[in-house]
Amino acid sequence: MSGPRSTILFGAAYYHEYQPYDRLDADIALMKQASVSVVRVGESTWSRWEPEDGRFEFDWIDRVVDKMAAAGIAVILGTPTYAVPPWLWRAYPEIMSRRVDGSQMPYGGRQNVDIGHAAFRFHAERVIRAAVGRFARHPAVIGFQVDNEAGLELSANDEVLRGFVATLRRQYGTVDELNRAWGLTYWSHEIRTWDELWPPEGNTTPGYELAWRRFQAERTTEYLAWQAAIVRELARDDQFVTHCLVSGHGRPAADRFQIGAVLDVPAENVYYATQDALRLPDAREELSSQYAPPFTHESGVWSVFMKGDMAYASSQARFLVTETNASTIGLSADNFPAYDGQWRLAAHALVSRGASSICYWHFASCHTGHESYWGGMVSHDLEPGRCFAELATIGAELAIHGELLATCVPDADVAMLYSYDSAYALAFQPPLRIDGSTTPDPRSYERV
Repeated sequence: MSGPRSTILFGAAYYHEYQPYDRLDADIALMKQASVSVVRVGESTWSRWEPEDGRFEFDWIDRVVDKMAAAGIAVILGTPTYAVPPWLWRAYPEIMSRRVDGSQMPYGGRQNVDIGHAAFRFHAERVIRAAVGRFARHPAVIGFQVDNEAGLELSANDEVLRGFVATLRRQYGTVDELNRAWGLTYWSHEIRTWDELWPPEGNTTPGYELAWRRFQAERTTEYLAWQAAIVRELARDDQFVTHCLVSGHGRPAADRFQIGAVLDVPAENVYYATQDALRLPDAREELSSQYAPPFTHESGVWSVFMKGDMAYASSQARFLVTETNASTIGLSADNFPAYDGQWRLAAHALVSRGASSICYWHFASCHTGHESYWGGMVSHDLEPGRCFAELATIGAELAIHGELLATCVPDADVAMLYSYDSAYALAFQPPLRIDGSTTPDPRSYERV
């Protein structure tokens, strides 16, 4: 399958189904004003694709994709599998994921199912085939995103634990070899049968933890590879398969290098601290926790470049930015829209490190739902404002220079080794403390 077009795409995630009233034509007019060339659609609303078990509806998404095509805007279609509809949960409550501490994840959020459960896989495959089959021949659709930000939770359902033991049996062969490799003489943890291997909830053995974290990452990679294979079976040769990773150090159950190997084009959701935490020449590092949600972790211009470099390293190739700051990011207590010029700084920094698209999350701020305080290119009044004006400037610049920029290769004077094994080890036995406390910092590797 091919990669994205030979230019820098510019756009946003677009959810017309979230809007309080029909304004598709008005939104497209604003997109054209901002030089939008691509939108990502469909990945968040399985309940719209399949409102009842086995009954599919397409009118709502047909209209969006057709209108985009008429406006000359390309479409990336997402498989809607990261948030399951209530009817599926009610019919199969056992698909809900169980955390390592033994607690059952409740319904009401997202990424809360066991991605390996047979019932989930059956229904996920069915909706993937319906969605991709509907649009694989549509001229506006240039690619497909499989799932969304996978690897959020470490799942410890009974079937997952059985799979973990099966993986260990293949790797070590005998319990004696496992005992030796993990040093299970310590604290009398030697096992005599595979049934004696304990669940991860009470584990204190480093060897177990390393194997467990590797296994969780491999499950996520297998899941995305499974989706990608279904999409490739149906898609055209000129359409690509991607998946959006969380920028920087990512999700606890995701290995970016493994995932990059099963995609045609890697993608990244890049969020960064703003205002004084992104100022030049030097950011005020002590303000990083005040000027962005905690998931951004680092602050400073260097952090934007770092996230771009890690995205490029996923496949040693140009990557899509499928989400980045459009306005404020985070939830109700996180209200730090960038200063003038900071959106341009970040966009051009990412392009310089290999981004082949700059897409914002999202086009229009939501009026309902968990992320209603996460600002879009247009705010809740659905009118262009300060943020929109600067983003439109970026779109115009990329429309002019995109073909040239798409031929550039990021330079590199220094190589840095990123080791997931080391990250897992230092999260389990941190060498650093959380500042101002005696609590070990599970993000020690990232800090180092």
